[in-house]
Amino acid sequence: MRCLALALLALVAGCAQIGLQARPVPMNHREVRLSSGVVYEDLFLGSGVAASRGDRVELDYTLWLADGTRVDSTLDRGVPEMITLGEAPVRGLDEGLVGIQPGGRRKLRVPPALGYGKEGIEGLIPPDAVLVFEVHVLAVRN
Repeated sequence: MRCLALALLALVAGCAQIGLQARPVPMNHREVRLSSGVVYEDLFLGSGVAASRGDRVELDYTLWLADGTRVDSTLDRGVPEMITLGEAPVRGLDEGLVGIQPGGRRKLRVPPALGYGKEGIEGLIPPDAVLVFEVHVLAVRN
């Protein structure tokens, strides 16, 4: 009986966080391939008004190259970005973020033609690089 009580105590003590705070809902991670070549998967759904062209979207992102090299992240700077869909510096974001809701997380694979293309960015992004973004949308403003 004593061993059972100790095992139960160890199990309960291992529960680091039990509470009623809001948590994202895990998704099935189904990939969606757009006709432009952008591929995305929803990691978590948000709630509220979905983003559409012309909306201002506040987001945090991390950017990797296809080989896993981490290139940039707003999390390192501690300041989210605000972009207008249809005017994003990376055209693949314009397409890949349509339909995402505040609080949503999405992983995007952007082909070179909708990223930095044949030029790349010297010393940072090689020519013809596939870009991989993980984006967390904080707010959508119409």
